[in-house]
Amino acid sequence: MDTHTPNLAKDLITIHRVITRGIEIGLSNGRAYQLGKSVHPKLLPGYSNYIHCLASVLDAHHTGEDLIAFPEFRKLIPSAPYVRLANDHQKIEELLASIPAALHQLNGDTPQAGLEVIVSTCEKISEAWYPHIQLEEEYFSEEALSQVMAPEHQGSISAAASKHSQEHSEPAHWVIPFILYNLNSEDRRSFSANLPPTVINELVPKAWKDLWAPMKPYLLD
Repeated sequence: MDTHTPNLAKDLITIHRVITRGIEIGLSNGRAYQLGKSVHPKLLPGYSNYIHCLASVLDAHHTGEDLIAFPEFRKLIPSAPYVRLANDHQKIEELLASIPAALHQLNGDTPQAGLEVIVSTCEKISEAWYPHIQLEEEYFSEEALSQVMAPEHQGSISAAASKHSQEHSEPAHWVIPFILYNLNSEDRRSFSANLPPTVINELVPKAWKDLWAPMKPYLLD
């Protein structure tokens, strides 16, 4: 398929790659900060913003699947383990509920307490995440979806899911750079093609540059 043909399986893999790297970076840096007994003040805002974006993007991704993608998939691929996938989403949602208070601690007088919760939460999410996405990518592969869904149908679901994500993961000046720069250059180009040129050419590199700059130590070039 060319890059302009709707491809829900590719969309799914792309956002999974973003979240997977987000979990891994959140964990590796959090553990390093724990060992060092403190978070360097210059790195703290970026790490905090990064974890906020991870939680926001992950939550929006799962609610978008629950509300938009899975109801459509269920009609055409009834054999997929929807109950298990929904239970995974619920488990991860419950874990994410601890993040806002932990970030408040991280940015307040008890950063180590907040860090402990963040690392523990990311560890538990990681345990659920890998088997979860393996199931999704198996049942909702490009081959499986193309057999039952026309490109136009895939495009309508993709558009609705994208709209949901934009409305439920915020702020955009953190989240969009978080997504873009947790992707390698090839995936980034592909993802960027679905965004307004103004976002890619003006907002991210110019108007928003200073707002997301603290996250740069945790992002890809």
